[in-house]
Amino acid sequence: MDTKFIWSTTQKGEKALLYKNYLYRLRRENQNGSLIYVCTNKSCPRVITLKNDAIIQCDVTRHNHDPRLTEDVQTVFTGLKRRVITDADQSIGKIHEEEVKKICE
Repeated sequence: MDTKFIWSTTQKGEKALLYKNYLYRLRRENQNGSLIYVCTNKSCPRVITLKNDAIIQCDVTRHNHDPRLTEDVQTVFTGLKRRVITDADQSIGKIHEEEVKKICE
């Protein structure tokens, strides 16, 4: 089982994990210290269990929707959203150009 994932954030700014281009949000923490993450698509039944920042169980149920954008594109969008909010004095076009340039380098 491929257990590589990256930490990300949801659209609401909550901590999430990105695994195989699908985004998961925290549902609950179990008494044994494991964490249950569910797909951010509310109608999707997919679940991942983490313990000590490692995937220990991955639901075999298939997603009922397409994956998110690739990690590179998702990184650009996350950077764009953050910069548009924090750098209100710069034009969106200039911010876009700078964020895309970071990825291309």
